[in-house]
Amino acid sequence: MILLGALAGCGAGFDAQTNQPYQPAAGVTVRTSEVYAVNTLVVTDGEGNGTVVTSLINQASEPDKLVALTAEDSEGAGVDVSPLPDGGLELAPRQALQTATDGALRISADTLQAGGLITLAFEFESASRVEVEVPVVAASTQYADVPIGTTGSESPSSTSSSPTPSE
Repeated sequence: MILLGALAGCGAGFDAQTNQPYQPAAGVTVRTSEVYAVNTLVVTDGEGNGTVVTSLINQASEPDKLVALTAEDSEGAGVDVSPLPDGGLELAPRQALQTATDGALRISADTLQAGGLITLAFEFESASRVEVEVPVVAASTQYADVPIGTTGSESPSSTSSSPTPSE
């Protein structure tokens, strides 16, 4: 009886499910640069507009800056990207910058639909480039408060805001 209990405890071996990496979030995490892109995804309004949601974590001891963002759809076609505010987004050393709250990273394309994939490339002043293929999700439930707008110069609007009354 004791032998059976000892064998059952070792039955999973070195490939036990609890030893496998698991990411419960919908987004994709990349840790290949001095700046990590954590839980990255695109939230869309269903009309071809989207906001890039990510936590950019500067692992360096010096400040850095996101200086460019490019995007392609799953067919390799370019996607419109809004200009970065003030020439870039500052990344403090050893800190995270969350992009979901202000809608600063906006993209637009006819092919931008929930369930699709978009390839994003983040270019930094000092850190190496980060490229990641991310899912596109609908602006519902947990993403309802993410501001989404076009890639033009107007400010983004929240998908959860009420419609403006007509004059």
